[in-house]
Amino acid sequence: MNNSFPRLIDGMCATLRSEVLTRLDDEFARGQVFGVINLLNTFKVRADWASGFLLEQIAAQQQALDALRPLVDVALPAAPLPSAVPIAELLERRDEGNRALEAVMRWLGAEGDALPAGRRGEIEAWLRRAMRAEVDLELKYAPRPLFAEMSSGREG
Repeated sequence: MNNSFPRLIDGMCATLRSEVLTRLDDEFARGQVFGVINLLNTFKVRADWASGFLLEQIAAQQQALDALRPLVDVALPAAPLPSAVPIAELLERRDEGNRALEAVMRWLGAEGDALPAGRRGEIEAWLRRAMRAEVDLELKYAPRPLFAEMSSGREG
């Protein structure tokens, strides 16, 4: 039976906690081990083959782009995601969404003063919503930082 990548990472972290940390008396060394645990937890949710994070980013971008399309004079991508997509394509799709949102911002900077206030406000609201969604996803997929443990060498 194969283990999933997250399960492998969880096993590494558990081993570091139960077998390595319990044998270290030096606070600096313990802090370094907590740093490795923190890094492994980050890899678990951001690894190249972990598509959940990318799919949520793309969905949030697409929601904003779909709402912005009738409001702006910028060509924006509109392609539904197929059910099975290689990670490299997801990364490109996410980057394409970022470029499209950037194009809307540039267009708004150049043409925004000529737009009716309501339309400009709606465009700005969708851009803010897309940015907030990205930050929310970053926080959702970022493991709890172990700064206290890294600096003290003790479990927090």
